Amino acid sequence: MVIKKLIILSALLCFFIGSRAQNCSVPNRVFKPGESVTYKVYYHWRFVWVESGEVSFAVSECKYHGIPSYYFVGMGHSYAKYDWFYTVRDTFQAYVDTFGYTPLRFTRYSNEGPTHVKNDNLFDDIHHKVYCYTGNRTTDYKRDSINIPACTFDPLSGIYFVRNIDFSKAKINDTVPLTLYLDNKIYHIHIRYMGKETEDTKLGRFRCIKFNVSLISGTIFKEGQEMSVWVTDDNNRVPVYIEAPIIIGSVRAELLSFSNLRNAMDAKVK
Repeated sequence: MVIKKLIILSALLCFFIGSRAQNCSVPNRVFKPGESVTYKVYYHWRFVWVESGEVSFAVSECKYHGIPSYYFVGMGHSYAKYDWFYTVRDTFQAYVDTFGYTPLRFTRYSNEGPTHVKNDNLFDDIHHKVYCYTGNRTTDYKRDSINIPACTFDPLSGIYFVRNIDFSKAKINDTVPLTLYLDNKIYHIHIRYMGKETEDTKLGRFRCIKFNVSLISGTIFKEGQEMSVWVTDDNNRVPVYIEAPIIIGSVRAELLSFSNLRNAMDAKVK
């Protein structure tokens, strides 16, 4: 459960509201096909941080029904020593048009304890709709559709989108409205710029840009809470830390490894 929530949490950073007619995409300057990053996930309860699992993200190129596309994959799993208590094996996939950065398809396959969910979402950018197909191991897909505003992104494609946004002119506490499609619903949230900090990790020290993201209230989060995110202050904008409060304790993801970055990792302090 913790793994899935971290994937969703990190994705909440990633959506910029605007109009497709005004071209709300941005040129990709920060990632390339072949990039891979991995995070270790911790759960904090009663003053103890417990290593609970890992989340990885990878990007490649493909043609989706003839359209040149980015193919994003996010995978999360609990460590084997916790599987007896709660097994997590989650896979998220997204296809995005490389020209206009338009979401084309988003899938989620979640195996979390006794819960098994298959979720397939097809984006129709012309009619501003998402066609949703949801099922599990024992039932057929249930079909549905939902109207979406222009410039709505699925969680996974949004992670890479936000890394290309220029924060150089942002001031402390400046906010940007965000639109998120998740589990057949639309959410309007915001990102709050918090300045720059230097963070220590197991990989060394990194100069970072910090911002907070409003969280969706429900069974995991309380209303009004925000998640904190630190990304490298260089041309890669790789998330280094992600930390969020939950109803009981908090969760954190820390950068464990990275490879095939598009640009030099200039944010690492030598």
